[in-house]
Amino acid sequence: MQRTIEIEKKKPKEVKKMDRNNLHLEIAKLIGQPIDASLPVPVEISEVADVFTAEPGEKVWRYTEFDPNAGDYILSVDANGAIAVVKRTPTGDAELTFSGLDSKLEYVLIDDILAETDNTSVLARRKASITRAMDKKEVSLITSALLAKTAGYLPGVNPHEYTPVTGDDLYDVIIGMKHLVEDYGDNYVLLVGSTVKEKIDTYDKDKAGSFNYNVTLTAKLAELGIKVVKMFGTLSATQGGEQVAIMDTNSLILVARNSRIAEGKPIKFVRRKIGAEIAKAMGADVDTAQRALIVNPTPVNVAGTNTLAYGIFGYESMIFTITNPKAIVICDAEDVL
Repeated sequence: MQRTIEIEKKKPKEVKKMDRNNLHLEIAKLIGQPIDASLPVPVEISEVADVFTAEPGEKVWRYTEFDPNAGDYILSVDANGAIAVVKRTPTGDAELTFSGLDSKLEYVLIDDILAETDNTSVLARRKASITRAMDKKEVSLITSALLAKTAGYLPGVNPHEYTPVTGDDLYDVIIGMKHLVEDYGDNYVLLVGSTVKEKIDTYDKDKAGSFNYNVTLTAKLAELGIKVVKMFGTLSATQGGEQVAIMDTNSLILVARNSRIAEGKPIKFVRRKIGAEIAKAMGADVDTAQRALIVNPTPVNVAGTNTLAYGIFGYESMIFTITNPKAIVICDAEDVL
């Protein structure tokens, strides 16, 4: 006997429609957070810095100098049991000032949005671009402050600096940097410019004709507990300006993340939270995010003309400070590359 099998006809999957009355808020929800919520800051920063957030209005402080009472000195017990008395002076502090970062106000024509199969993909691409640029700006600010030994970010003491000498090659430079910092910590990260990274990659072949001993540089660095992180990407300092590397291509920064003289990593990075009420006033639906990517409703004023478009821009408030420069070494290796 034949059996008749009935196949249930499924209804077409409903496509969620956007609220056209509040399209800019719908878009803000889609593009309001960094790409990966598990990586709230660029990976380069998380490698070398302890990351914090501050509530709106919360004050953040730093020490303005290294402890003037440095030096471990323990006495043997006096024959009469007398205790030596030494006056100590508290270390000064200063409030850190948050810096606001904002992107260009970019706009996308509504005609272009409606022409897309996925109406929000054009805006999502602009979101990704803005997020990427702001990440690179944060990284650039920190590496520039280290390489330039910018006083405002340091507690009265500069990072160590290794200066290559005659006869040094890249191996000697990196080992020399390690020797400068190893009394102050371990678990190293070596931030390198693009040219340095290329020379690390080709070191064994470049030196094959003159090797008197086996180095195998990449393996040696791993053996020494040095993690190499290439600093890639470019950024323009001005609108339409020349794109420059986020870190000098010939430079190296060695960071000891596990310090023996201070708690945590030697750099502290803080982003100010954007509370829900503030976000609402800004026209951004970002809840308690650290970075707002804001969509302006149409029209957008472009060079004095109201334009049928949506505008997009990013904003965040951040600070950083270098709390333990003794755990950091910088080097310009141009002469050995």
